[in-house]
Amino acid sequence: MEFGSYVRNAVPPYKSAAHTSDMKIFNSAPTAIELYESVKGEVKNALKAAAETGIKAHALYWVVPDMHFSGAITVEKAMEELNYDGFKIHPRAQDWDLGDTKNLALADKVFSYAEEYKKRILIHAGDDLFENPRVFESLISLHPSVTVQIAHCRPVSDTLYILKEYPNVVCDTAMASDESIRQIKQAGYESRLCYGSDFPITHWQKERPQNDPTKQELVEFALKQKTVWCISALYTQ
Repeated sequence: MEFGSYVRNAVPPYKSAAHTSDMKIFNSAPTAIELYESVKGEVKNALKAAAETGIKAHALYWVVPDMHFSGAITVEKAMEELNYDGFKIHPRAQDWDLGDTKNLALADKVFSYAEEYKKRILIHAGDDLFENPRVFESLISLHPSVTVQIAHCRPVSDTLYILKEYPNVVCDTAMASDESIRQIKQAGYESRLCYGSDFPITHWQKERPQNDPTKQELVEFALKQKTVWCISALYTQ
């Protein structure tokens, strides 16, 4: 199976051309750069609050390909504007088809920057082909000094393969099943298993509020951990 290139299912239009004559379109959504500036301000505030409470927070820059392709931002500019400790790549939220030369060039730029400046890369992984961790295998192999964190341990079989082949890879427990964690520990990779909660997630909190920790529980946990990784997310649900 080839993981570097894939075809995602096309999303059907909400209305066909025959039904658009009476449609009015209003564009009130923020532009990508406006959203970026807004999120950047939130990250600054989060880092400031963490410092004031004695928590070591690590911000990750969420890479959105379309914003880079538009020329609104570059990898260097994003990393210079805020003291990010790494990157996040999310193949489900954004199209990261590495069969596309622009996507591949951007991904290689991220990995090369991370290698030069000792930054971590967190990659969302899931059960669909386009979000399989092996999509990025060639880049993980080409940049062995970059710590790559596979989020969610999905699929666990491919997570185990990546852990076996590449010592620069770790994984996390965020949204991972107990069975996946058991298999990873049993295979001898417990020391490369990072704690991850994936909370708080605002849209999930609305759907399953009983599963979300309270604000007080989050504060108590953060104070005990003394280290928090936070994400600069240019993505809304």
